[in-house]
Amino acid sequence: MQQKPNPVASLWFHKTRWLFAALSGVAVGYAFVGAWLVTSGPSDPVAHTADFIEFLISPWMLATYVVAGALIAFGAWYLHSAPKRTADATDVDTAMKRQAVRLTLAWLIVAASLAAIGYLYIRDLESTSRMERSAQQQSVARLKAQQIGKWLLERMIETELLATSLRGFPLERLRSDRDIEQAVHLMLAEALAGNSERLSASLIAPDGKVLIHVGEGSAPDKETTQAAIAVAGNPQQRSSIVDVHLDGTPPQPRMVLLVPVKARTGSSPTLAVLAMAIDPFQGLLPQIEAWPTPSPSSEAVVVRREGDRVEFITPPPLLKPVPKPLEFRVPLAGSKLPAAEALVQGDGVRTGPDYRGVEVLTASRRVSGLPWTVVAKTDMAEIDQPVQQKALTLIIVIGAAVVLAAIMLMVLWRGEYANLAAFRAQQSEEHAALTHHYEQLVRMARDIVLLIRPDGLIVEANEAAVAAYGYSASELRRLNVRDLQAPEELARFDAVWDASDTADGILVEGANRRKDGTIFPVEVSGRAIEVEGKIYRQGFIRDITRRKALEDEVARLSRVQKALQAATSVLLRATAETELFQEMCEILVQLGGYRMADVAVPNNDAGKTVSFLAIAGADDGDLAQAGITWGEGPRSVGPTGGALRTGDVRVNQDLATDAQAPWREEALKRGYQACIGLPIKVHGTVAAALTLYAGQPNAFGKDEMALLVSLADDISFAVSRLRGEEMITRSSL
Repeated sequence: MQQKPNPVASLWFHKTRWLFAALSGVAVGYAFVGAWLVTSGPSDPVAHTADFIEFLISPWMLATYVVAGALIAFGAWYLHSAPKRTADATDVDTAMKRQAVRLTLAWLIVAASLAAIGYLYIRDLESTSRMERSAQQQSVARLKAQQIGKWLLERMIETELLATSLRGFPLERLRSDRDIEQAVHLMLAEALAGNSERLSASLIAPDGKVLIHVGEGSAPDKETTQAAIAVAGNPQQRSSIVDVHLDGTPPQPRMVLLVPVKARTGSSPTLAVLAMAIDPFQGLLPQIEAWPTPSPSSEAVVVRREGDRVEFITPPPLLKPVPKPLEFRVPLAGSKLPAAEALVQGDGVRTGPDYRGVEVLTASRRVSGLPWTVVAKTDMAEIDQPVQQKALTLIIVIGAAVVLAAIMLMVLWRGEYANLAAFRAQQSEEHAALTHHYEQLVRMARDIVLLIRPDGLIVEANEAAVAAYGYSASELRRLNVRDLQAPEELARFDAVWDASDTADGILVEGANRRKDGTIFPVEVSGRAIEVEGKIYRQGFIRDITRRKALEDEVARLSRVQKALQAATSVLLRATAETELFQEMCEILVQLGGYRMADVAVPNNDAGKTVSFLAIAGADDGDLAQAGITWGEGPRSVGPTGGALRTGDVRVNQDLATDAQAPWREEALKRGYQACIGLPIKVHGTVAAALTLYAGQPNAFGKDEMALLVSLADDISFAVSRLRGEEMITRSSL
């Protein structure tokens, strides 16, 4: 006799249907969430969204839809046939074992299908990634080779123009006419001036004798002289190149461009050969070595064939220690290095071990006009890293999907516990939602939030902490909170740490250190909290760099205004310019807080030098020895020379980044970080310059500059008054 359905079982099956339907909805939603996670990578949300939409209609997602649909259809059939199976069951244990085998088999089919889809997708992604990276390597090599070719063409044109200019001189009288020699020497010296790439310029006679040599190092070497003789002896040859080589003591890389200098009219033979020695390492080759995008293992090197060896013109930056230019060579015969294969086989994309024995992907491109080859290289580990990261994400996503499938099938199997399972699932979902909501609040907070163990180890950190300290989240979790303290804060750290264990917690200011070593001011609010029976400390840290900068600016303006008030009395009672200048400099240093102040006047001599009438502050006599001028040249580029020359205010807000100033290193040793030159004018003519040096960069803001310009105007008026009084006194005598 057939058993009647049990009302309790019917109720259970009814609730199970709704639970399975809900889990089916979660599975559908999770398919989209998983697709979003798998396509994550582009920082641009628009690009991420485009990749996500494209992935939704890819063959891999279509196959996933089929697997998910089959699982849901199987569950619907299983629930529909459950009452009949329950009514027909005679042995519950046997029936449950049979269903367990059936559901386990279904779960294994789902897991295997998802794993196969993931494996095929990763293999396709890996192939696509390598193809794209190969094209990128080729583009980099091609662009670098074109850049070298353009550079060579430009330098050759410049040399030919200089040779054309030399045709205006009667070079046939060069050996006998001193004036012509001096004029040619001056022209070559002007061609070298201001161009760090040009090392020397020489005129070589057709017989190989050096007529004129200007610039660094000794006269042209034997190789250059022989090449010049060959150029002079071939009337059809317009130019020649002596490839980059080491010359001089100490050896210095140089490349020589040879251009014949002919008479002004007719087809006369070559009078001389212009040899322009340049150093490509001054500007070109460092640019070639630079990779266009951030990459820890990518490099572009320039190589050439030197006999039976491969010579690296640019030293491989990943080889430790980094060799000098033209120093690193490897055998060419039998070498499997991609650079060696590029020289033998020509342009192309290759894989193989590099000079470190690391597997790399390279693309090579020959340089037009030179026996050089550009090799663009990236470690295969770096190329495969994004794919590996995506593979890890995919493994996690598929693993979670397999777990979700197991849960769905477990719901079908554990019938009698449906109500309890639904209740516990609801509680778990609510707890997960609240936890996620709290984590989101902490993660998206603008302030730094750290959860710290009693021993100081960081347990968790939000995105603001990652952005502020420069460490990744995983790196922060391996650090102790003491590692984030500035060195000067470690002495009082223990006292602050103990105070955070009180009921009121702490609110203190201090200084923290980023991964790159930079220090920034912070405001720390912390207290002890209990998490699952354990005591932790939670710290809220705010970067107060801007607030401190505003406070410093207000304090600095206050000091400047105080100094200007004191300067007013000096302007009124001064009876001589030197007295006025000296007292003004001392006030600006003592009350204005500047590291040094000086007043310089221009000398109308040939070198356009300056003299210092007043100096106050951190100067040990080197200022007078700095050789500052107000004319042209590198020693006139500072605020003092610029203010005297132009009559305008000149400011350098960061001496540490000013690579042009010859006295930069000495200035930094004395604590000078920024400086300003203020012209002092008498009847419209620049009579002097007041220069102030500050101990911090970006010290001269808009308001401070306005006050200092006003002070300079007052000093100009006072100087005009003193000179007028002096003229009246002289006239009365």
